[in-house]
Amino acid sequence: MVLGSMLLVQCNQPRDNATGESSNNYDTETDDMMDREREEIAQNLREVRDDIDRELEEIDNEMENASDETRRDLEEAKKDLTDRRSKVEEQIDEVQNATSDTWDDIKDGANNTLDDVKEGFRELGDTIENRLD
Repeated sequence: MVLGSMLLVQCNQPRDNATGESSNNYDTETDDMMDREREEIAQNLREVRDDIDRELEEIDNEMENASDETRRDLEEAKKDLTDRRSKVEEQIDEVQNATSDTWDDIKDGANNTLDDVKEGFRELGDTIENRLD
């Protein structure tokens, strides 16, 4: 009877048609891959957030001795960076809370956010540098 129960359980395990392996291994591998991707993307987002924080600090320091016109430009840049930082924070939360069902969409959104923020960050940095020279 115990042997029959074991065979029944084994026969009821979902199998991958190509390899005959239990799909549980596939699910575990997929989850592991998603976890690795999630951590990598979250780390990239945290690094961008930290870069923005450093730039915000630099702007605050520059504003102390800036002329009125430069101060207005720096305040505008600071607002833009603060908005970008908020987007990055939201994306970090989404990445960390993604499920296997939502992961592909979240991953695409996170990569797009990274690209957009990095490009905008570079452009803003160039603009600030030119105004301070």
